[in-house]
Amino acid sequence: MPVVELREWERIGAHSHIRGLGLDERGKARHVGDGMVGQEEAREAAGVVVDMIKEGRFAGQAILIAGPP
Repeated sequence: MPVVELREWERIGAHSHIRGLGLDERGKARHVGDGMVGQEEAREAAGVVVDMIKEGRFAGQAILIAGPP
């Protein structure tokens, strides 16, 4: 059996079209933005969590976000 040499690795995710949460500079969700459509309230909530993590206010903690789909 011949051995094939792998020189380059390309990662392709299932959601490679999503680039962010689609929030404006105030943290409000645009209806369509960064590959995300709809779910404005959920995206704004996720944006608050992301900001808290970036500020270091969530170190060593876990968060559970629950709600209807």
